[in-house]
Amino acid sequence: MKTLLTMTLVLLMAGSAFAQLENSMGIFFAEGDFSEAATNIDTAAAPFNAYVCLIEGQMVSIGGYEVGMSISDPAVFVLAVTGPNGWTNFGGNLNHLCGYTTPLVSSSGQFVLSTMNILQSVANPADMFMAPSEPSSVDGAGPAIADGANPDVLYTCNYTSGPDMGGIVATFNGAGIQFPGVATEAHSLSSVKALFN
Repeated sequence: MKTLLTMTLVLLMAGSAFAQLENSMGIFFAEGDFSEAATNIDTAAAPFNAYVCLIEGQMVSIGGYEVGMSISDPAVFVLAVTGPNGWTNFGGNLNHLCGYTTPLVSSSGQFVLSTMNILQSVANPADMFMAPSEPSSVDGAGPAIADGANPDVLYTCNYTSGPDMGGIVATFNGAGIQFPGVATEAHSLSSVKALFN
């Protein structure tokens, strides 16, 4: 019992915990790996896949999404873009205006929205950015998703790098991005003491 009480006190006084922002859209280079390490790829003049993903989604299903993208190196070419569940893109390879015949469903809040097949002809350092699509359904506020249960309900998305990094979401031959780290709740010693009064 004494050990359990000690562990509880340590957890309560641990300070702030960190998590990703809700409804964050970004690019990852390993399917199913939504970590900072998967936001960089070292290219080798061969095609590779990049996954447009939503992490920490606050909905059960997604009916569509929109996002504009750019890449800082003109030697990077998006060869093709595909998606699941009857995915249809009414935009282009870097301007996604997409819907699904059957909404994407996830109980974890992590969604792979589409797959981009990319080629970088020379392995230069480069950055990949996200921005609002053209046109934008949310008045240029950012990328957006449509709720799968009601496509009229739109959510403006954050970027996986946070609001202050200019929309950078991935790197080629670089260091990747850092997640913003959102403090969830801090506990003081007085709040812990109050539990025992």
